[in-house]
Amino acid sequence: MENFEKIFVDDVFVIVVHLISPTFLEANEFNEIIKQQISFGHTRLVVDLSMCEHIDSTFLGELIKSFKKMTYIGGALRIVEPAIPAMDIFTSTNTLRLFDLYKTREDAIKSFEEDIQPES
Repeated sequence: MENFEKIFVDDVFVIVVHLISPTFLEANEFNEIIKQQISFGHTRLVVDLSMCEHIDSTFLGELIKSFKKMTYIGGALRIVEPAIPAMDIFTSTNTLRLFDLYKTREDAIKSFEEDIQPES
C-alpha cells in the first residue's frame, strides 16, 4: 500500500495518509504531492489523517506550509482529525487554530459545498 492515497471527489483533491506515524521520512513526498496538485490548479484540498496515531514536527511543518500555499493561491485546506494521541502535537504547538478540522472525510469534503452555497 502506498503512503499517500490520492482521490478526487468532484473538484476536491483528497490525500489519505496511510501511515500510523508520518515523519520527516515521508514529509518530502507529501510536499511534492501538494506542489503537484497546486500546479494542476487544484485549490480545494482535504488531508485525511484519521489513520495517524502520531505526527512528528517535520510532518506537521509540511501541513502548515501546505495550508499557507493553499491560502496564498486562494484555496483551502481541510484536515480530517487524526487519532486522539496525534492531536497532542496540534494542541502543544498551538496550531489547532490554523486548520479546519473535521471528524470524517465526508464532512471535510461537504464543507467545500457549504462555502459556495448561494445567499438567500
